[in-house]
Amino acid sequence: MISECLLHCPGIGPRTETRFRELGLSNWDDCLEETGRIPMKGARLRRVIDTLERSREALATGDIAYFVNAYPAREHWRILAQYFDRATWFDIETTGLSWHYNHASVIAAWHRGKMYSFVHGENLDDFLMLVDDSELLVTFNGNCFDIPFIEKTFNIPEISCPHVDLRWVAYHEGYRGGLKSIEKEINIRRPGEIKDVDGFEAVDLYYRWQAGDRSARDKLVAYCRADALSVYMVAARILARRGVKFDIPGDAELFDAIRE
Repeated sequence: MISECLLHCPGIGPRTETRFRELGLSNWDDCLEETGRIPMKGARLRRVIDTLERSREALATGDIAYFVNAYPAREHWRILAQYFDRATWFDIETTGLSWHYNHASVIAAWHRGKMYSFVHGENLDDFLMLVDDSELLVTFNGNCFDIPFIEKTFNIPEISCPHVDLRWVAYHEGYRGGLKSIEKEINIRRPGEIKDVDGFEAVDLYYRWQAGDRSARDKLVAYCRADALSVYMVAARILARRGVKFDIPGDAELFDAIRE
């Protein structure tokens, strides 16, 4: 899948990529093995060849960051398809909606088949160790929300791991709206105890917890865990529509992981 994208090559847009496929040049190997059939000449041809050789090297060495940076957002589904089992799916809750003035309260991550939670005042800083152990981070709307909050909360210039924002993968597959809207569209049902919680209530839960309500803390953690799992489940559904299927647990079994 990942080697069938040519849109990251200089001078190749959707129409040119279609032309390549009509000529039987459907992937990197086709192009590199038959460079004489590429409908380009001179410096343009050299740039395409150089890019495809670099792409093949990145795939061989596991340089996921190369593909995240090089591929247009509409092609990021290919990155998820290639590295699905190596991705870390995470979500954050915050003390407010401005990353200038607020900070992360809870972070949850589905990492190598196990749920991890990082809680303000308990073990929040440990999240950075999980990032160091991750190969690819996946969020929903993380470019605008999760990543800036993480960088502000931990006072770091940038997060040290490639990142794919599932929001834009979903958008290019025809899904609009937020994560919970997409869940309903593809029939993902959250457990009853957190099914009606949203981001605004999550902020309220934080302040109730800080005022001494332990049950609010536990509900907030469960909600954050459900968000992280939903990112994973939505991605799997989207890839299945593309014909890329993974053997993952059922929704109910996965959602069991929201409970500490």
